[in-house]
Amino acid sequence: MQEACTIASETLARHSQDVPFALIYLVDSDRKHARLSGVAGTSMDERISPRIVTLDEDDTDQERWPLAQVLRTETMQVVEDLGSRFPGVPPGTWSDPPHTAVVLPIPSNKAHQFAGLLVVGISSRLKLDQPYCSFLELMTTQIATAIANAQAYEEERKRAEALAELDRAKTAFFSNVSHEFRTPLTLMLSPLEELSTTLDGQLQPDQREQLQLVQRNRLRLQKLVNTLLDFSRIEAGRVQAVYEPKDLATYTAELASVFRSLIEQAGMSLAIDCQTLPEPVYVDREMWEKIVLNLISNAFKFTFEGSVTVRLQPVGDFVELSVADTGVGIPTDELPRLFERFHRVSGMRSRTYEGSGIGLALVQELVKLHGGTIRVTSQVDCGTT
Repeated sequence: MQEACTIASETLARHSQDVPFALIYLVDSDRKHARLSGVAGTSMDERISPRIVTLDEDDTDQERWPLAQVLRTETMQVVEDLGSRFPGVPPGTWSDPPHTAVVLPIPSNKAHQFAGLLVVGISSRLKLDQPYCSFLELMTTQIATAIANAQAYEEERKRAEALAELDRAKTAFFSNVSHEFRTPLTLMLSPLEELSTTLDGQLQPDQREQLQLVQRNRLRLQKLVNTLLDFSRIEAGRVQAVYEPKDLATYTAELASVFRSLIEQAGMSLAIDCQTLPEPVYVDREMWEKIVLNLISNAFKFTFEGSVTVRLQPVGDFVELSVADTGVGIPTDELPRLFERFHRVSGMRSRTYEGSGIGLALVQELVKLHGGTIRVTSQVDCGTT
């Protein structure tokens, strides 16, 4: 807003024949003070241009501009006989200084609230008639628009900064919580596996099922914790990628085949079409594994019949991986937010309901670390790629 006032005053200073001097005051948020934010034809801290004006004081004093009165009445005020009010009235271009000035309210985008006040000296060679008043009103409107645009930009920037700070706090919170979860989960892993192996032949079917349920949920929780930790490392810029040449077609096919038995047990088919590539591709092995497994896992979660197809093919100087399913699909209005952190599409039918809403967001970040992009196409009840 200060910059908008500076630009406006610099513009007015170039037209001193019509505007011998001008003062632009911005009203503080408490509505009790007005601060000089732009001057033309004079300088700050003169008798005629005080830097700060208290608005709740009596402004009938002959050496004060009627700023508070203008705010109260919401109308332009004409100030006569400037020579007796202020010493050294700025003359502008002409040899004789102006005898009259006007004070106008600068409107804001809120009703009955003003962004500031404009004081303008009237040229000693012109009559303050209707055309001159229309010119002054137009000038005020232009200044008000510039201030309003600057204010809107500042408010938007503050909102963006607040959201970014909230996002950083949220990521830090999940990172800390994940670290706290990881230790007891790790300590549970070995005893559970040992107990499962030792008691396998001694357990009743329902007991064995309960133990398996504990193990499955422990693995789910461990996967969630690891995903949150991966994401927090990326956010903090602590990820150390190790790119090495890989036979990406063979490696991707091996990763995808892990899901074959699970998908076939669900009565669906898994198609893997990984074309032989002309040369090795540099990838981070662990990151690529997370990309592939997350995408296939997500496809399986939202597919109940049909197939999941994993395809890898060269496209120009790049390699394209696509994972297509014949699942429930995604509504069109949800597609732009699909890769947002912690966003989950509501009301979608799936095999399981656990999830953090960061799987695809993590995939996107890992893809970016490889200099790639990710996109989605989908149709409800037809499937997603």
